[in-house]
Amino acid sequence: MPPNKHQEKSLRTRALLLDAAIDSLVDVGYGKASIADIAARAGVTRGAQVHHFRTRTELFAHVIEHLAERQTEAVQDRAAALPPSTTPAEIVVELVSAAFSGELGKASMELFTSVGGEDDLRDNMLRAQRELTNGLLETCARLIGSDVATDRLETTFWLTINLVRGTTIDEMLRGADRRRKLMLAEWTSLAAVSLRSP
Repeated sequence: MPPNKHQEKSLRTRALLLDAAIDSLVDVGYGKASIADIAARAGVTRGAQVHHFRTRTELFAHVIEHLAERQTEAVQDRAAALPPSTTPAEIVVELVSAAFSGELGKASMELFTSVGGEDDLRDNMLRAQRELTNGLLETCARLIGSDVATDRLETTFWLTINLVRGTTIDEMLRGADRRRKLMLAEWTSLAAVSLRSP
């Protein structure tokens, strides 16, 4: 049965809060991403926020899941937009970048570096990101096909994830998007060699 109007409004409010929390992570960081700031960004009252998420920890547990869902959607959208002529190296770099660069990548890196001391959030983050990367690797393998050996694809994939995450952190610290683009272009050439290696 489809949700009624009250349920639809509740779902919209919840989504607004989760998206606002991601925006807050990017703009002010985990330490300063307060409940008040997030509710204000979402355009909802404190009471509406408490109705959905009683504590900041509870909110961020759901933000971790929501972020992984948005990263997965970004990967699917990028995969659907790739032209047939896209090389295996370009596929890996494009799809990993869809998940781990830009606003979603910055939010992901902010959470990774901030929740290490909070056991429940850390475990939640590791699980959600593990599921995301497993699905991402499967998508890369499906699009590339059997022309590339599995071990070469997996090695190149994980090197690409670490490079893209690193360039995202570099961009967060320096605000230098141009440098990130140059690094990814250079890595795409190197990844092509890596994927061809025996």
